[in-house]
Amino acid sequence: MALWLRKLQRKNPQDLTQSKWYLTQEQSGTVGIKDIAKEIEKRSALSLGDVRTVLSNLVEVLPAFLKQGQSVNLEGFGSFRISVSSEGTATPEELNTQHVKGVKLLFLSSANLKRNLQDITFEVPVETAGKPTT
Repeated sequence: MALWLRKLQRKNPQDLTQSKWYLTQEQSGTVGIKDIAKEIEKRSALSLGDVRTVLSNLVEVLPAFLKQGQSVNLEGFGSFRISVSSEGTATPEELNTQHVKGVKLLFLSSANLKRNLQDITFEVPVETAGKPTT
C-alpha cells in the first residue's frame, strides 16, 4: 500500500509575498495502544490483555526514566531522550533554571526501523478541475 501525499502551498516566512508548493503526508488515521496490542497479540503467545498491560506500563515508566536524565533505548525500535533549550546569558554565573525556554522529547529511530521503512511507495492524487480524485 502506498503512502498518500497531498500538495500544500506555504508562504516563505522571510518574504510573505513568495510561496512554494510542497508535498506533505496525508494522514489516514490514528492507531492507538489497543490497535497495536491487537496486532502484537496475533504475532505472539500473549493475550490481548497482557500486551495492553505491557504497553500501558511502558507509557507510564518511560517518563520516569527520562525525568532522571536517562536516555531510553528500545532495541530495534529507537531511543528517546529529553532536550532542553535555554536563553543565553553573558556569564555562566547568571545562568539558572529560569532561563529554560522549553523541553522537547526527541526520538531517534533505530537503523533496523529505518531499514524497514525504506520500501515506502508514494501516490499523489490526480487533480481534475482543482479537486483531487483517487
